[in-house]
Amino acid sequence: MPPRRVLVATDLSAEAGRAVERAASLAADCGADLHVVYAVPPDTAPELLEFARSELRSHLQRHTREAPGGTAVTEVRSGHTAPVILDEVAAADADLLVVGARGADGRAGVPVGGTPWNLVRASGIPMLLVRQPPATAYRTVLLAVDDTEPSRAAARLGTALFPGADHLLARSCPVPGENLLLQQGVDEDGLRQLRQAVTEQARPEVERLADELDPRPVRVLIVPGRPQDTVAELAGTQGAQLVVVGTGTQSGLGYVLLGSVARHVMAWAPCDVLVVPGVRG
Repeated sequence: MPPRRVLVATDLSAEAGRAVERAASLAADCGADLHVVYAVPPDTAPELLEFARSELRSHLQRHTREAPGGTAVTEVRSGHTAPVILDEVAAADADLLVVGARGADGRAGVPVGGTPWNLVRASGIPMLLVRQPPATAYRTVLLAVDDTEPSRAAARLGTALFPGADHLLARSCPVPGENLLLQQGVDEDGLRQLRQAVTEQARPEVERLADELDPRPVRVLIVPGRPQDTVAELAGTQGAQLVVVGTGTQSGLGYVLLGSVARHVMAWAPCDVLVVPGVRG
């Protein structure tokens, strides 16, 4: 289901402006309400809060071309960044959160900082991490799946949100105990046969998922290796502008740890990343 309320967090930087621009575009495409939140330090003086509101309005107009008095809902809140954003997620009843990646040039491998990890873990809603300038709509979207329902749900959301893109359905298949096999002396030819066997074993299930998705992905990619190592690399070699990845089931206490695959993809993918949390358990 397309989002009804999109919340984007900004610190008024140029990098955060990319997230604002992408969020505004997504909200317009989906007919969703756009909410924008800016967290200022705790105990900020009242006169500075009013200045911050003015700066936020200018930032919004600069990155969305929204006229003064536009329809976006803007909030300036004092407090620590992650709690402020989470409070606004609840207050706005948002169903998609958009944030920018840390790093002046948005490069993959530049740490995105603790705030995005905490937001994915605690918000319980999909989060779009924007790394690249949003010059155009996403043209190629990589749907990274495994054999879990959260990953299949993420793939369904990815196709629903971006129906006009070319979707690539990707499954990474590690060989169980590959390092031990190498230590036991299994040669490269033997490993190649094992890798081929595990990928072919996964193919029927991945093809069934491809048939269920609407629109059907233009390509199915099944590769050997750990997804932590292969998904970000596939995003680069396939020219994806977005990777969609699911992460595990959420308990009442939130995620104890963000799934290692999602964490690696957020850190190393050379493009934007949509992380879709599992349902509450």
